[in-house]
Amino acid sequence: MAGPQAKFVEGNLFRHVSVMALTSSVGLMAVFVVDLINMLYIAMLGQAELAAAIGYAGAILFFTTSFGIGMSIAVGALVARALGAR
Repeated sequence: MAGPQAKFVEGNLFRHVSVMALTSSVGLMAVFVVDLINMLYIAMLGQAELAAAIGYAGAILFFTTSFGIGMSIAVGALVARALGAR
């Protein structure tokens, strides 16, 4: 039995980059749209403290998401280097 094949090793490079970038950007936009909708509904309750807490949590979510994206870029570069060395 042959070993598993790596995806995105052969074929059109522009298409591979486009597919990876579009799927990750759609997922990221969905996270922030949900955060915005949550903030709107909480603001309709009329309690400023809750709206401020949701805004603060949104900022924390932004920074943790940015860190995760940075780590995935670094891991992607390491995986690409390892696959290229084979």
